[in-house]
Amino acid sequence: MPSESDKQALVQDQASPFFTTPHFDGHLSVLVRAGRIGELTLRQLTEVVQDAWLSQASATRAANWLKARGE
Repeated sequence: MPSESDKQALVQDQASPFFTTPHFDGHLSVLVRAGRIGELTLRQLTEVVQDAWLSQASATRAANWLKARGE
């Protein structure tokens, strides 16, 4: 996730398929329950994966990718 607040926003909602464990405390990773992934739209899942990638990509690579997408 891009930030701890983004991570908490996903995992604090008990209705969400996203969760974390104490093992990931202090790390920006979130987990998704495989059996509940169907509750997400393709758009929601795409957004989470893209945001995560953009938060880790180099500034140049992220800018090039966004430019190629017209964003």
